[in-house]
Amino acid sequence: MPLFRRVRRLALLLTLSSLGWAQAASFSGPVTVSLIAPGGATSDGGATLNSGPIDLVQSIGPAGSIAPGDGTDIGGYMLSLESITLSGTSLLVKVAEGSSDGTTGYLGAGGQHARYVFDDLTVAGSTITGLTFTATDNFGAGSFVGISNLAAFTAGNGIQLSSPHSVVLALDQIHFADRGQGESNNFATFRIDLQTAPVPEPATAALAIIGLVAMGMSRQLRRA
Repeated sequence: MPLFRRVRRLALLLTLSSLGWAQAASFSGPVTVSLIAPGGATSDGGATLNSGPIDLVQSIGPAGSIAPGDGTDIGGYMLSLESITLSGTSLLVKVAEGSSDGTTGYLGAGGQHARYVFDDLTVAGSTITGLTFTATDNFGAGSFVGISNLAAFTAGNGIQLSSPHSVVLALDQIHFADRGQGESNNFATFRIDLQTAPVPEPATAALAIIGLVAMGMSRQLRRA
């Protein structure tokens, strides 16, 4: 086999090795979830459920979840229809009407929203650059939107990337659509998909450079 063909084959192998096999991205470490309600919370009848600030924090695994009655602090505050699940690089959050005024019942105070905060979001080999979200049922697979004020919620940055490693979902800005099955059955699902950009590791970048150099050498040898 001519030398330039051997060099070209080596260049191709090095380049493919540097790229590796495509794999589905996922969170590379535990995610910290916080439930914060500076003004406390109200019940279905508008009566005070918790007059003091709510500030609960817990950590879940990269594919973990929080559910009502699961023994965790945040799970203890969840209604029966609610949940939080991590899937790939997505946050799947289901919230339910907790007050007779059509809201979650969580209260803001002092200019601070009641909110879920997702911290320590990391994806191996990537940096988080933005997000998209849907509020249709079944985390985007359905057609019914469970939030009645979606336009205002979106315009008010109800869901935002507050840093490259943190996402905030404002709970007190949500107003639920009436499903016609009673207040206790009104809910909304949010699928928050994180957008990422690749950041090559030093070893991977070095292999890519070697591959490109070898390809250049193969062209020169072919000309010779």
